[in-house]
Amino acid sequence: MDRNLSDEKQLKIQTFGGLSIRYGDRVVSENTGRSKKVWELIQYLIAVRYTGVSVERLIEAVWEDKELENPMNALKNLVYRARTTLKALSPSDEKVEFIRFEHNSYLWNTDLPCVVDAEEMERCHRLGYDTSREEKQRMQSFARAVELYQGEYLPKSSFLDWVIVKNAYYATLYKECVLGLAKLLSDDQRPDEVIRLCERALEFCPYEEEIHCALLAAYAATGQEKKAAAHYSRLNETFFDQFGVSPSPETTALYKSVIKSLHNIETDLSAIKDDLREICDRKGAFCCDYDIFQNIYRLQARSMARTGSSIYIALLTITDERGEVPSKETIKRVVRPLYRMVAAGLRRGDVVAPYSSTQFVVMLPMTTYESAKMVTGRLLSRCKRLLNKEEVKVTVTVASVDPV
Repeated sequence: MDRNLSDEKQLKIQTFGGLSIRYGDRVVSENTGRSKKVWELIQYLIAVRYTGVSVERLIEAVWEDKELENPMNALKNLVYRARTTLKALSPSDEKVEFIRFEHNSYLWNTDLPCVVDAEEMERCHRLGYDTSREEKQRMQSFARAVELYQGEYLPKSSFLDWVIVKNAYYATLYKECVLGLAKLLSDDQRPDEVIRLCERALEFCPYEEEIHCALLAAYAATGQEKKAAAHYSRLNETFFDQFGVSPSPETTALYKSVIKSLHNIETDLSAIKDDLREICDRKGAFCCDYDIFQNIYRLQARSMARTGSSIYIALLTITDERGEVPSKETIKRVVRPLYRMVAAGLRRGDVVAPYSSTQFVVMLPMTTYESAKMVTGRLLSRCKRLLNKEEVKVTVTVASVDPV
């Protein structure tokens, strides 16, 4: 239902970024020092306020698997404390009943005019994707939904099963509203607004690739190709740090299309050299993503017939003790330190890139098979020292590069 948000006799309930309830000029929030269980009860009753909830289900939702000696008495006491907390919202001369008991069920008083930010965002999401409406109206609905989202749903109760489900649901709605609004703004030739929208959205959901793609395209549309390139570089590093993988092929393809227009006509060769130069003087191997590694490999294979040099590649694979892929938590914990250690243990002319979430591929130019085995053996020894408390192992295979 569309309600007037300025009505002072309305309850205005915020669930995103933390729970607070406003009634006129009075506010109570989960930061007032009351028991966490009191607020867990209140927020659950708000979440199911149109259906009510039986005493048994309410006990299960608030205490989950915890055993209580007298659960009925514990719930009655908790409801009393919740009602006492909510009394602070109403003036002394006005008695407002927030929690009712009917038909063996506790329920939020739905006779009270009430606006809940999560419900309002759902409504705006639905209106935004209603293609029978004018684009301007859809933009306004999407913008309102995006504005309402101030962070996770009930973050202080994020450990509760029902909150986990709802948090994932509302995070998905938020992402869809951001992307819906970004598309309409882009179609309306308003890339600057897309940039502001996506930059803010990534503060809440930093790993949503579709939003990163919308931002990259908006940077390109405003002539900020270098900013797009820098953003992709940070994205690539972040994804590898967090998940041990590179961005998707779709994101990489968009990035490549953006940087095609990065360079204008330049006649000053020194300026081009400055652009090609590495940003910092790094020791150890040259680190890159696998696409760049492929191109370096192909170039080296072309030159081998002429130079007569030998080149070897090595594949380092991280597994658990049974030879299987480690858990996601283990991958997140060990892959990045190992990658850095491998890069630091190689020569500056060597090349290293992630091949998968648990594998690195290494190129060793100007070396022999014996030297390659010696280098990889040294790397394995360092890996074992680094992983001495982890239930994982590293294996390595070596092969020569075939000349073209």
